[in-house]
Amino acid sequence: MSGKYDVLFTPMKVGKVEIKNRIVMAPMGGTHFIKSDGTFHEGLANYYVERARGGTGLIITGVTVVQDLAGTGVWFHDSRDVFVPAAKRMMEQVHAYGAKLFMQIGAGMGRVLAIQMFEKGGPLFRQKFNPGKAMVAPSDNLPNYWIPEKAHRAMTREEIHAVIAGFVKSAKMAQEAGVDGIEIHAVHEGYLLDQFSVEATNHRTDEYGGSLENRLRFTCEIIKAVKAACGQDYPVTVRYSVASKMKGFNSGALPGEPYKEFGRSLEESPRAAQILEAAGCDALNADNGSYDSWYWAHPPMYMPMACNLPEAVYIKNFVNIPVYCAGRMEDPDIAAHAIGCGMIDGVGIGRQLLADPFWPQKVQKEELDNIRPCIACHNGCFGRVFVGEEFSCAINPAALNEDKYKILPAKLKKKVAVVGGGIGGMEMARLCAMRGHDVTLYEKTGELGGVFIAAAVPDFKEADKKLLSWYKKQIKDCNVKVKLNTEATPALLQETAPDAVVIATGSTPKKLSVPGFGGGNTIEAIDLLLGKKEVGEKVVVVGGGLTGCEIAYDLAKKGKKVTIIEMLEDILQIYGLCAANSNMLRELLIYHNVEALKSTRLSEITPTGVKVLSGGEERTIQADSVVMAAGYNPSAPLAKELKGISEVYVVGDASRVGNLMNVVWDAYDIALKI
Repeated sequence: MSGKYDVLFTPMKVGKVEIKNRIVMAPMGGTHFIKSDGTFHEGLANYYVERARGGTGLIITGVTVVQDLAGTGVWFHDSRDVFVPAAKRMMEQVHAYGAKLFMQIGAGMGRVLAIQMFEKGGPLFRQKFNPGKAMVAPSDNLPNYWIPEKAHRAMTREEIHAVIAGFVKSAKMAQEAGVDGIEIHAVHEGYLLDQFSVEATNHRTDEYGGSLENRLRFTCEIIKAVKAACGQDYPVTVRYSVASKMKGFNSGALPGEPYKEFGRSLEESPRAAQILEAAGCDALNADNGSYDSWYWAHPPMYMPMACNLPEAVYIKNFVNIPVYCAGRMEDPDIAAHAIGCGMIDGVGIGRQLLADPFWPQKVQKEELDNIRPCIACHNGCFGRVFVGEEFSCAINPAALNEDKYKILPAKLKKKVAVVGGGIGGMEMARLCAMRGHDVTLYEKTGELGGVFIAAAVPDFKEADKKLLSWYKKQIKDCNVKVKLNTEATPALLQETAPDAVVIATGSTPKKLSVPGFGGGNTIEAIDLLLGKKEVGEKVVVVGGGLTGCEIAYDLAKKGKKVTIIEMLEDILQIYGLCAANSNMLRELLIYHNVEALKSTRLSEITPTGVKVLSGGEERTIQADSVVMAAGYNPSAPLAKELKGISEVYVVGDASRVGNLMNVVWDAYDIALKI
């Protein structure tokens, strides 16, 4: 080992608590330690212990709100008898690996409360919703982020004081359980306490409004009260958005875009940080953004690496407490440089630790090619939360499911044939080999990767390219026998006589029954991405799903004039697609002048463009090229042709067309059955 990353593994102090390295697990998820049935969430504890085992120095938990978000009047501190003994057991395990854990505690969501989730239900939203109690904010008539026509009411002083008391009781519980410190989910991301701190959302005329000091009073009183109750040496840190990156309500600024700050500005931010430090804050866990610019706090693949680092470095100049930065900081070279140069004190790693909890150990050993990379898709983390499910990871379903998806040796070793070398096939082969089976992977082309090779082409899909490389290395390291340029015919499989066959042959593009389809100016999305065909200067993209919109963005960046045609009422209508991703992609399409025609049906492809039906009228759009991104159909004809093989499974898009999470999670479920 060269020691190039050693600086990441030097200790640091937060208050008087020493952290063994500079790696800070950023807080993620909306799952509480106390489940809806009143029991302790052992799965959540196992999840944190696994990250401690992987080498993280400081774990900051996902937010636990002091009072039930639904407005039922249930307080977290009511669960003391359940929480304390169970959390003690968790902390003993965390400490056994040399890690420290701070519990993040929040006041609530204010105008960003996802009130629609309580109507849809799901495991996270089973409470009876009381809008009169839940829909609070600093001031009257603030519009709800998700449903702007619904307005929030101003919190009373009594409610503010009750929340402060709730923080104290919750922090005392955490301290009693052996938790090493707390983090206040405060001046961050447009949540309730952040709304109090920002002039545009705080119109109060009492002591909690007006001047910056007054707007930060709520948070500062929490810090002081917790310090008074738990002792001055008990660490209290603050989650802090250096800049809001807001152009207005429900409108965020893109990287490099000129704009006037609607929220907290870089000019105001230093003074805000100093006020928090003076109140007793022991560290700032820094990034940028608000819900209105959600893609800064939760950066998708369209965001550059280390997107929040400049602002974190800037704010460190004004305080004497540690500053750590989160937001696509998982590149070890960037992280080591930032720490080594004293730009920041800690590196916040979030979703990368979902994808691979052993990122710290692998970085320290310089085994970077063994790191399963986060692809910044948000499908398994925030995408799941906003459909009412617990967060996890699209490419690592064992995140928060450590027991359910533990890879154990199979009771009976089998001969397994996997047909198709895309992500689904490689995941199946990898998992089956890890369980001890004798695995042969058949791929009819000369390369593993399937359609994901094309999906990884755009320059904002570098993490996808790394994921492909990771899978190929895992297949090799697991001693899977790979047969390239080999079509797994029924005859071949009958001859080799496997005990189980897994069909992972993916999907095929939909063929549209419109005049002119398949002509010389028609290009399948995959052929475009693979460079088999080139487009002209004017391009129509048929299909406003994720593939179509990403292709449109990529082409527009290259100077093409792009129009999207979408049959539905809106683009990006994909179940589970996180708003951070969809909002940024929408903003990027607008910024690059992509026209999106919604509720529009393709009626004909002509040599000079397309004819469409929109609003009952026919319209002609001039185009040199027509890119087809209208979706895919499952394709598994082999499944009907196999005879005499007792175990036949169909995985991923070959069974049902979905996203990468569907493919990987299917593979885990099936592999554990074989």
